[in-house]
Amino acid sequence: MEYEIELKLLTNDQAGDVIETKLLPTLNASVTQQTLLLTNHYFDTPDRTLKQHYIGLRIRGNNQKFEQTLKTAGKSIGGLHQRPEYNVQLDELKKQNVSIPDLKLFPASAWPETVDVDDLQAKIETLFTTHFTRKIYLLEFSQGDIVELVWDLGKVTSGNKSAPICEIELELKKGSTARLFSLAKRIVGLLPTSIGTDSKAALGYNLLDGLPVKELEQYQHQQHYQPENTQVEAEVFASLLTTLLQDFQQFSAELRRQYNAVFVININRVISALVENVAGFKHHFPCQLLDSIHTELKTLANDWSLVAQQHDENAASNLLVRAQTTQLQLDIAQCLVECPWSSGV
Repeated sequence: MEYEIELKLLTNDQAGDVIETKLLPTLNASVTQQTLLLTNHYFDTPDRTLKQHYIGLRIRGNNQKFEQTLKTAGKSIGGLHQRPEYNVQLDELKKQNVSIPDLKLFPASAWPETVDVDDLQAKIETLFTTHFTRKIYLLEFSQGDIVELVWDLGKVTSGNKSAPICEIELELKKGSTARLFSLAKRIVGLLPTSIGTDSKAALGYNLLDGLPVKELEQYQHQQHYQPENTQVEAEVFASLLTTLLQDFQQFSAELRRQYNAVFVININRVISALVENVAGFKHHFPCQLLDSIHTELKTLANDWSLVAQQHDENAASNLLVRAQTTQLQLDIAQCLVECPWSSGV
């Protein structure tokens, strides 16, 4: 079993040129490059047993080499993902028939107790595919940190429906998460980006099954935080801040897919709740990063309030991919991971 610790940024098809001409030359790091053409088939049962358990199952092909992968539920804080991953190289016999994974090749400990592996094996089928070109840049920094920067360009397909894949992934191979956030913020300063919270499997499920649209009344404004100077209260705040950040990113993702005034109003409410709660907490738990976050949140709240009043789809879209918006979300996530009052990931 391996663990991934990664950040994902959604961007445009110019990212490859920007990475090579504007980012890499400015880094104090040695760079090893590789290009892959990847084919991926994702599997589940008709009643979505794996999805219900937050499990992703795929077979990946690259130059006639095949690997089956199981990704199980992990942790996510504001776009920083950490989840267990099990990989099995398929032998020559398996290569002749890679249409369905052999689930017994994964360790029994990988599966939740509520999953009947034999029953699952009998029911799984291909649901969708993701095919893309992957450019890999292994960055080894002089301080010892190692980060893998991946640029994926392609599409996810299910039947006659498809959606683009255009994303940058940063995976920490060695060192501190601070390096991951620092590199992400440099990229955000060079390209229109937004935080990616969905895996490629989630993109496929969304394409296949659609997304439930949240009604306005379903979003409850988080109550104002009234802190006491205790570690317990700090943990309560960290949990609340995590929830608000996830709400912000979820509504933003829905707005990117389809403009709806409901999502604009919901985002406005989330940002207002963030402003109120950060203001209350930082008064009792001084933190330089929180001070900066509070200032940026107030600016974003003013800008978003104007967008909500204008009912301007282009203005909302531009605000979502503005560097300051994405950097603010990265700052909040970094604060949750690294600040001493937070338990981190």
